[in-house]
Amino acid sequence: MAIVTISRGTLSGGRRLATCLAAGLGYQVISRELLAEAARRYGVDEQNLIRGVEQPPSFWERFRTDRQVYLEVIRATLCQLVRQDNVVYHGHAGHMLLQGVEHVLRVRVIAPMAYRVRAAMATQGLGEKEAEAYIRRKDEERAAWTRFLHGVAWDDPGLYDLTFNLENVTVEAACEAIVRMVDRPEFRMTVDSMRRLEDLYVASHVRSMLFLNPKVGMAASKIDVTASSGVVRLSGLPPGDVLVAEAVRTCRQMPEVKDVQAG
Repeated sequence: MAIVTISRGTLSGGRRLATCLAAGLGYQVISRELLAEAARRYGVDEQNLIRGVEQPPSFWERFRTDRQVYLEVIRATLCQLVRQDNVVYHGHAGHMLLQGVEHVLRVRVIAPMAYRVRAAMATQGLGEKEAEAYIRRKDEERAAWTRFLHGVAWDDPGLYDLTFNLENVTVEAACEAIVRMVDRPEFRMTVDSMRRLEDLYVASHVRSMLFLNPKVGMAASKIDVTASSGVVRLSGLPPGDVLVAEAVRTCRQMPEVKDVQAG
């Protein structure tokens, strides 16, 4: 069946929908714990990783290569976690992290401001005006992050397969509709879609390890990495560059890599 990603504004009902889907499908829910898992797998400081995805873009624009490290580490970890299918992921633009994988059902949840304000007042202990200001600020940060990291508008309807407005549709009704959709042929895992997920994982894993290799470091941002059935191709550096040999050596140490082509 499909991997489900849920994109939502602050307090728009995404968490409730993810929980409902997990119960209805017998799926695992993944959200913020992705960051802890990424930090553990790649030996990155968890607090730095959290700050890396929560600081406003205006701060990180000075450190674009650091942003690339965090993005690749998170993408590679997410790819690993969804390889067995049966996952609902909400948070950190999962639909963008898994681009090109056909068995991903991309869902967006929206809700009226009044709905969200009530939720903020109940969960955050805020007054009505403070709750609305909080939601607008978080939405602006989320939109800015999506533009900064992925170069797209967060609310572009073309990024999603389904959008639910909780003004007139209940979480339970949305959940029922998605449960029916995940078994559609369009979203079933196939040999080809699984191969694309594996290729995406290997490429992201290689980029992550190149960034984290002190002999390559931020120069990895100059290396283009593609993967196909375990064969990794590195390009972007001049032939004979000392970094090419180190990058190839790093790749050959990875069990996921069957062969390396450079040039």
